[in-house]
Parts: sequence; C-alpha cells; structure tokens
Amino acid sequence: MFSRLRKNFGRVNADFGQTGVRESRLSSKINDGQRKLAWGMLKDGRLTSSPGPVVINKEANTENTEEQRLIRQLQSATEERNELRDLLTYVTERYRNNRASRYIRSNPFYEKLKIKEREVMSLLHNLEMRNIEHCEKFQELQKEINFY
Repeated sequence: MFSRLRKNFGRVNADFGQTGVRESRLSSKINDGQRKLAWGMLKDGRLTSSPGPVVINKEANTENTEEQRLIRQLQSATEERNELRDLLTYVTERYRNNRASRYIRSNPFYEKLKIKEREVMSLLHNLEMRNIEHCEKFQELQKEINFY
C-alpha cells in the first residue's frame, strides 16, 4: 500500500529497507492492472487489453437501465396520482352535490314545491303533446280542404 502511495507521489527512489522486497513481490502478483498478451489477442490484432472502457460501458449501461427504470417508476407514479386525483375530484363533487341537495331537501316547503313543479312540468308536457297532435290534424284537414 505504501509502495503505491510512494509511486503516486514520486518517491520511488527512496530506500526504505524491507518495503522494497515486499514491493517487488507485490508488483509481480498485482501487475498494476495490466494483462499479459495472449496469442489470441495478437492474432485478432488487439495488442493491449482495455478493461477501463468496458467497465465504463457497463457502468453507462447500468446507469441507462437504472435511469430508464426510474423514469418508468416516475411515469407509473404520475399516472396513479392523476387517476387518484380524478377519483378524488369525482367523489368530492358528488359529495358536495349530495350535501347541498340534502340540505335543501330537508326543508318541507322545498319538498312541496318540488312536487308542484313535477306536476306542472308533466301538465306542460301533456299540453305540448296535445298541441303537436292538433297541429298535425289541422295540417291534414288543410290538405283535404285544398284537395277538394
């Protein structure tokens, strides 16, 4: 560990006794992240291995998939929120309408007035229907008179 730090800070030439022996043993095992060239690599035209960009690509792919997953979660949460908001609006509007109608209907005079309104509206409808029938009969009679 100290040998790597010394190497990074430029103090490789200093004599530190036993650490130099350890450094030589460790450097052969670790090989500073470089691989030996294999025959297949020479044959394929790849002279050096590049583990760095592969890791970056994997990290980039991982970040992209993570980003896409988070985007999908956000979209589903937004859709659910909008649906719940619409449902809440529907329920509260219905509740307000029922509350207002309950408040008004509790008045007995309002109930009587509502009944009278229904009677008058039905009478008006009946009169309109009779008027339409009589107009049709009148037109038929006009046609007969004009025919003769």
